Amino acid sequence: MSSLALLFSTALFSNPAHAFCGTFVGDPSATMQNEASQVVIAHQDGQTVLTVIMDYQGTAQDFGILLPIPEVVGADDVGSIDRALLTWLADFSVPRQIAYTCGDVFAQTELPYLGCTLGFGCSDSSFAGGSADALDTASGVQVEGQFTEYGYDFSVLSASEADGLQLWLDTNGYALPTGGESVLQEYIDAGVYFLAVKVNLAEVEQVDGWLPPIQLRYDSPSISLPIRIGTISAEGPQEVVVYTLTPVEDGEVGITNYPELPLETECMWEGDDFGEFYAAEMEASHAKNGAGWVREYSWDLIPEIGTGYHCDPCTAEPVAPTSDGTFGDFGLDSDSAHLTRLHLRYSPDEATQDVVMAASGITGINEQLRYVDPVDELESLFPYCDSGWSTTPGSCPEGGSPATAAVGPGALLLALGTLGVLTARRRGR
Repeated sequence: MSSLALLFSTALFSNPAHAFCGTFVGDPSATMQNEASQVVIAHQDGQTVLTVIMDYQGTAQDFGILLPIPEVVGADDVGSIDRALLTWLADFSVPRQIAYTCGDVFAQTELPYLGCTLGFGCSDSSFAGGSADALDTASGVQVEGQFTEYGYDFSVLSASEADGLQLWLDTNGYALPTGGESVLQEYIDAGVYFLAVKVNLAEVEQVDGWLPPIQLRYDSPSISLPIRIGTISAEGPQEVVVYTLTPVEDGEVGITNYPELPLETECMWEGDDFGEFYAAEMEASHAKNGAGWVREYSWDLIPEIGTGYHCDPCTAEPVAPTSDGTFGDFGLDSDSAHLTRLHLRYSPDEATQDVVMAASGITGINEQLRYVDPVDELESLFPYCDSGWSTTPGSCPEGGSPATAAVGPGALLLALGTLGVLTARRRGR
């Protein structure tokens, strides 16, 4: 049986101008801004486990992170995670660059099962200052708790005024970029707390420029992500990839207070680099439509004996390298989950609200973004992503299954339906 060739450029999500849901704070003489982030949110029974992994750029030797949190957390609520798990999650859900041949589309008429066992292949793809009581009282900042875990120093803060919080941060060796007081005051008025995290680069081990992931556990009836605070240190358009893990019965997750960006898929891409192509597609949709998001992956991850999670096609091993075979490392107490991958893009002035998400409750949805390598013989089945259908399409050699007689847009569903392949959602421009 012919196999699918799966190609993926690591540049897909390593381009500059990405965002983190917190804002970096550091030495006043240093110039830093966010570059990239990936966020995992596991939500179950009114509890959220938020895992963030980030890199940085700048000249600071020691710097910190400021995160708004809904409640006071302690050492037992903070953890870390093997970065390899986030790499697996990213690789498993990445938009697919796929090469089809005529044999892939037309060779089979009946297939009882869909997934890796079809033969498609699973590719192996140092400031030491503390807060004086007098300063805390004068600034209106209350230190609710302090502890050290995983090489990070954590301070849980409440504040009454943004100016006072700014003063506390400055005095304790943090430096919030100027102009962020109004954003901070919004959070203060909403009654949230702040988690100030001191990072010492001399003690914290980095892997390829990435800091160790930070994992926070807190009670939350809804799924949300604070992006407003990240705009304080943002320069230019921002991007963040959010992976949500929810119980299978909760269904896929979507964002309720920002629009879904139109993005064409199931089409032939053109260019020299798939990562650059996809980044340009996201940029163009954002430029035309404003801030928004794309659902890049939505799939039930239910283990199957001997094969792992079902995938079509697999872009990573179908078994997650978790410690116990469940999603417990991510914060979900189950061996099954619905994985939704959301890709946000927005400019700082467009981020007028923190992101609010909700599970649909609709089960059985398996969707992904797929892009097809251009092949003349398949032009009657797949349009080109930006230019549409070929006016003089090539076609596969005669002698295939009856599906070869079908041409035009409907041929894709007919031919792939014959294969039993679950097609991804087509998003029109």
